[in-house]
Formats: sequence, C-alpha cells, structure tokens
Amino acid sequence: MTAFRALTGHEKIKKSLTGAIVSNRVSHAYLFYGPPGVGKRTAGMAFARALLCSGGGGDACEVCDECSRSKQGVHPDLHLIRPDGASIKIRQLRELCDGAVFTSFSEGRQVFLVEQADRMTTEAANSFLKTLEEPMTGVVFILITDELTGIPPTVLSRCLCYRFNNLSRADVTKVIMQEAGSAELAHTMAVLSGGSPGRALALLGGSAGRDRALEMALSLAVNSRSAMPVPPEEISGREGAQEFVNYLTVLFRDVMVVQQTGLGELLINIDRQDDIAVLAGAYDRREVLDILLTAEETARRLAGNVNQRLALDSLLLKIAGF
Repeated sequence: MTAFRALTGHEKIKKSLTGAIVSNRVSHAYLFYGPPGVGKRTAGMAFARALLCSGGGGDACEVCDECSRSKQGVHPDLHLIRPDGASIKIRQLRELCDGAVFTSFSEGRQVFLVEQADRMTTEAANSFLKTLEEPMTGVVFILITDELTGIPPTVLSRCLCYRFNNLSRADVTKVIMQEAGSAELAHTMAVLSGGSPGRALALLGGSAGRDRALEMALSLAVNSRSAMPVPPEEISGREGAQEFVNYLTVLFRDVMVVQQTGLGELLINIDRQDDIAVLAGAYDRREVLDILLTAEETARRLAGNVNQRLALDSLLLKIAGF
C-alpha cells in the first residue's frame, strides 16, 4: 500500500484530499471514477491510510502504529468490500452498515472502501443509501468505479465525486519503468496503453504478443507470396484476435512514420527501430496505406459477428502481398 506522495499523477485530486484532512473538512462519502487502470484504487487506499494516520499531516506518515497496520493490511478500522461473484450483495452491504455503527478501535475514523461499486445489486444500493442518508460521525466511505452510470443517482448525489483521467505518457512510463526493465519498452507500452498504467502493465505481461506480430510481419515481408499466411496458433478468441490486429496496426503506423519522416523518435515501438526500418524498406508507401486500411476494416469486422479466421486472413494476405 502506498502513500499519496508516492502516487504518480492526479496532482489536483491529491492536493484536494490532503487539504480536506489537514483542515478537518472530510466528507462522509467519496466516489472515485474514471477509466480502468488509472490509479483510482491506489488513490483510494492512499486516502484511506491518510485518514487513519495519527500523524495529522494529510498523508500516511509511515511511522505511526496506524500506518504500520494499514500498510500490512491488518488495520481494524479499514474495511474492504469487493464483489462476491458477479455483484456486491445486500448481505455484504448490511454487514458494512452494521459495522459503521460501532466506534473505531483506535478512537479515530472508520474507513470503508467499496471496489467496483457499480456492481451493487439494487437491494444492496438501497441498503447502502440509508447509511449515507444518516452518516455516522467518524465514518468515511470511499467508492471506486470504472462505470459512473452504474451508480444509482440517489447514491451519487450523496458522494463527493472525483474523476480520475488518463495519465500522461511520461507518468505511465514512470509507473511501469521498474517492471519494463528498459526505457524503450516502458515508452512503447505507455503509448499503447492510452494513459492507463494498469493497461500498460497488462500489455507488458503480454508483450510476447507484440513480438509475435512483428515476427510474422517480417516473415511475410521477406517471404511474400511464397506460402499462404496462417494466423499464429496462440491467438485464441475474438479478444486475442483484436489485440493481434491492434499490434499490427501500430506496427505499420510506425512503418509509415519512418517512410514519411525518417524520425525514429516518433515511433511507438521505439525499441524495435531496426525491424521497423526493414519493413519500411520492404513496402512502398501505397502498400503500407493499403495494409493500414485493411487492418482498420479487419478490426471493424472482428467487432461484429464475423468469422475470425476469414477476417485475419484478409489482413495477412494484404501484408504478404497476395
């Protein structure tokens, strides 16, 4: 568990939340919403720890007993509620609401963090609403959601809402740098993630898929028209096919950039400049444009109810030059 000062990005939100603690103007209910993987849950946990800290500085001091307990995940006044199966059920919310009645163990605050709050059943949301309408002193609720539309308006109106936006490319790179192992790979995944560190880390874990798409493109460019191209065996399901097409689209976008500008610093796959240069020399500009248009059409077809193999074949045939 992290502290606010270690959280990358979202500076205005961090300043607002720490200021509320310092000035003792903490609301009884908060809602953190925005795209998946941008740090809402991390911020929620940092806020919870700061609320429980006895240091009084607006952030977790990491020295007091309260911070030690919250860091170890054993603080008796920090309660986590997650979906039980497909939803958050009324039983869970009743237990939460019953717990909010009792005094905290440390004679400070009690903090309840509800993950994927949009997955509350109607009965659970109605039960939770009663607690929000009559807030208990020293009790703070933090709701986390990707889907604001899934939160009932009656609950929404009783929460102080903070929207978490996508992070800058530099911030995402900073977050995943340690996992990536190299600045070039971190940069590539940061660009592909669209501003979501969570997605960047997921892509990093699946970077073999990008490398497989690049290997296939190079093979088809070198051995064009020599054999019928076949999609990689490891592609499974529509989602896997869509990801494969996305990698190819980004790859040939880079090829076009090299052909048009010759500037390597504009590449997304900046860690594979030599391979992209090979592809740039294997196709003329018109062929690259045709491949990109076919990739766009393939992505549209995969989003619909079409035969996955036929959709991929059309793109691979185009890359192979048939």
